[in-house]
Amino acid sequence: MYNVIRKVHLYTGLVILVFLMMYFVSGYVLIHRPWFGGQAGKPDPATRTESLAGYTGPRTPDALAAYVSGHFALRGRLNVPPPDKQPKGAIRFSVFRPGTIHEIRIPHDDLETLTIRTTRENAAGLLVHLHRIHGYGDGSLYNAYVLFNDLASFSCILFALTGVYLWWKTAKRKIWGVLCLTASCAYGAGMVLYLLHTR
Repeated sequence: MYNVIRKVHLYTGLVILVFLMMYFVSGYVLIHRPWFGGQAGKPDPATRTESLAGYTGPRTPDALAAYVSGHFALRGRLNVPPPDKQPKGAIRFSVFRPGTIHEIRIPHDDLETLTIRTTRENAAGLLVHLHRIHGYGDGSLYNAYVLFNDLASFSCILFALTGVYLWWKTAKRKIWGVLCLTASCAYGAGMVLYLLHTR
């Protein structure tokens, strides 16, 4: 049993190595964004107007979003607010991929034209977007990325649990390990309680 747990600990450590490095770097940039230039260095959004004259499908947000993203080659994850969340006087949706956001607006008084506002992030913004990717259902590459995150997260849990098991089995004096484990649990619980009750 010991050898099995040891191998699980070893291989889960190898699986999560690159993920943890990426997630730590992107999370560090997210927390300390001003240290990495903040919004500085990011070019101003580019805006262009396009025609919908050739579109003959339904004038619903979902149908328009699917057409516009394909017709104008806007690659990424579609974000279409439901009808009750749409602004008055326009249909709005966005197409997102790490580093680039396309915001599309189609006014109700002119359903033949649309405005595409494209924002391209700097390197810090790209890392923040990578850190925030979540959820399945947006194409094979997004799904593969989310699946790898899920596997790496599961590996982190196994890595921690097997580490505790190996320490318990091999340590002759357990007092320091108990103190470290207690401090870790207390710190984690304390931060959660603080964040839940802070304003």
